[in-house]
Amino acid sequence: MALTIKVVENKPRVFVVALAGSLDSITYPALEKKIDYLLAEGEAKVLTLDLAELTFISSMGIRIIFKARKDLARAGGYLCLARIPPPVQKALEIVEALPSMQIFASIQEMDAYLAKMQGL
Repeated sequence: MALTIKVVENKPRVFVVALAGSLDSITYPALEKKIDYLLAEGEAKVLTLDLAELTFISSMGIRIIFKARKDLARAGGYLCLARIPPPVQKALEIVEALPSMQIFASIQEMDAYLAKMQGL
């Protein structure tokens, strides 16, 4: 499934990025590119990811969210998540609860686990 990205600048340097579809190993580069652009060219200080229409998230999708949070924090900004659908919320909670040690043998194994947990 594809990923649709819509960006609205609510105030100067405050952006809402609405995602629809699947944020996975194929679609994450589009979001990464958009976030990098907003940080560099838009000088974003607050970035809200509106996930209401996100139907699936893989480990690469989660990685890009964590990267965005880290990049914004380095620039003195903030990342917020809004309107998270229950299956995506469950995947995010699972990853947040994981210990820092490696428990999956591969990205594919982790993606399969996240897909199962999201009921796909």
